[in-house]
Amino acid sequence: MKAIEQNKYYVLSTAAPTYWSTDPRKTPVLLEFFLTRGLSESYLEITASYDLSSDHSPIIATVSEAIIAKPRPPHLHTRITNWEKYRDLIRQGANLNISLKTPHDIENATNAFITLLQDAAKQATPPSAGVAHPVSIPVEL
Repeated sequence: MKAIEQNKYYVLSTAAPTYWSTDPRKTPVLLEFFLTRGLSESYLEITASYDLSSDHSPIIATVSEAIIAKPRPPHLHTRITNWEKYRDLIRQGANLNISLKTPHDIENATNAFITLLQDAAKQATPPSAGVAHPVSIPVEL
């Protein structure tokens, strides 16, 4: 890590485990990654490959001559979310008199609460006006 920081390398990985030990007491770890320097993140893409059957999952790095358009991760809220409406929807929909005596009860209550949060966020967040298109930047820049 010290060498990575000192040399200003960029670590490229899937951020997911790539090695699964046969020992069930051991935690899966991330072993495969790439180091780059001097390449813009906009031209790099990393993907996992699950084609091989071993205890390692290889990863594939793509270096492109054009900017790679990456989809934005989904969000439950935006900067225009109506938080007062969200709060009211949660208060109205929350069931506080629920039995939590068995694992099944807890699982059902958890799923219901997650659904409540997601539905309230969708109702309190207006749809976006449109999709931003990536800007093409000349390689010289």
